[in-house]
Amino acid sequence: MKCDVLVVGGGPAGCLAAAGMAHELQVKVLEEHSRIGEPVQCAGLVTPRVVEMASASDAILNRIDGAYVHFPGGRVIELQGNEVKAVVVDRGEFDRRCALMAEKAGAEVLTGSKAISVERTAEGLRARTAEGDVECRALLAADGYRSGVARSLGFGPARDLVRGLEVDLRIRAEDQRKVRVFLGNDIAPGFFAWAIPCGDLTRVGLCVSRDHGPPQDFLPKLLEAQGWSGVERVRTYSGAIPLGHIPRTFADRLLVAGDAAGMAKPISGGGLFTGMAAGKFAAETFREAFASGDLSAKSLSKYEERWKAVYGKELRSSYRVRKVFVRMCDRDLDKAGARLDNVKAKAVLATGDIDFPTALAPGLLKACPSLLTIAPLLIFRLLWR
Repeated sequence: MKCDVLVVGGGPAGCLAAAGMAHELQVKVLEEHSRIGEPVQCAGLVTPRVVEMASASDAILNRIDGAYVHFPGGRVIELQGNEVKAVVVDRGEFDRRCALMAEKAGAEVLTGSKAISVERTAEGLRARTAEGDVECRALLAADGYRSGVARSLGFGPARDLVRGLEVDLRIRAEDQRKVRVFLGNDIAPGFFAWAIPCGDLTRVGLCVSRDHGPPQDFLPKLLEAQGWSGVERVRTYSGAIPLGHIPRTFADRLLVAGDAAGMAKPISGGGLFTGMAAGKFAAETFREAFASGDLSAKSLSKYEERWKAVYGKELRSSYRVRKVFVRMCDRDLDKAGARLDNVKAKAVLATGDIDFPTALAPGLLKACPSLLTIAPLLIFRLLWR
């Protein structure tokens, strides 16, 4: 098989890239799993802009306009926004909508087809699959955090990794409009835990820094603490999130996007917005490169310039914040909670955008200057944008 651009990975990043260039180029998408969107490895909490990017409003399960933040010592801060801040989506259905966009644009989506290896040829690249070779003039690696494609072509892994575990519990949350976030090193060291209302089900999960052991060691503690140990588990999900993007996301005839490039947001772990935006930028860059007949690294470097212009600063700032956060003990977290538990600070927090969380820093410090007494380095990192 031959094509202009081979997209390895049939997730949202890869499929939006395919959708953005298949009307001009011959595009094939390789997805290793037999069904798009399976297995699910995401909590499915995204901003409305992400749903709009995929035209996937049919995948929305719930709308969120606030949160309860639980601190280690027992304090709970309630945040109430004045608009929908996030939506809960059926992640499998969301992914399938993205794949449908790619197919409607003219891309061929091949499920159950894994790129075993990729090598360069005189005229482009060749991907080996169990069904045969696929030759292409250019390639987009969007095959997840393990990304055998990117690794085989000389790209290193992301700087950090957290591992996650989530269960759908058959229990209806009392407040369907608010998520719960749990902080504490006994519950989710190096990250946080969550409970997301989805009608008659509640998605409960957490992520843990890899140096603290598997998430399976911590989820039972959360379930027991919240009185959910005996609740029926409808479905269990697991996965890993790469944090800290790779130094370079382009090469001759090659671009890297999404988790393969470590583009997940270091504070929340979400990667749909960044990955999907990268997919669109990849499509734009490939279209221009083919039109000019120049698929060199220099030509394709525009891709990295584009995604960095939108969220590069956010990823850098968020990663700095994360490095400080993982060193905070429960006592520090409780002190921060005490300082933030006031009308002005909560009003600022309620305006947050989970795609650009560090934008809150200046307003939060103005509303709550006493935060400087707890973690001056953290504040410095937040403001050093």
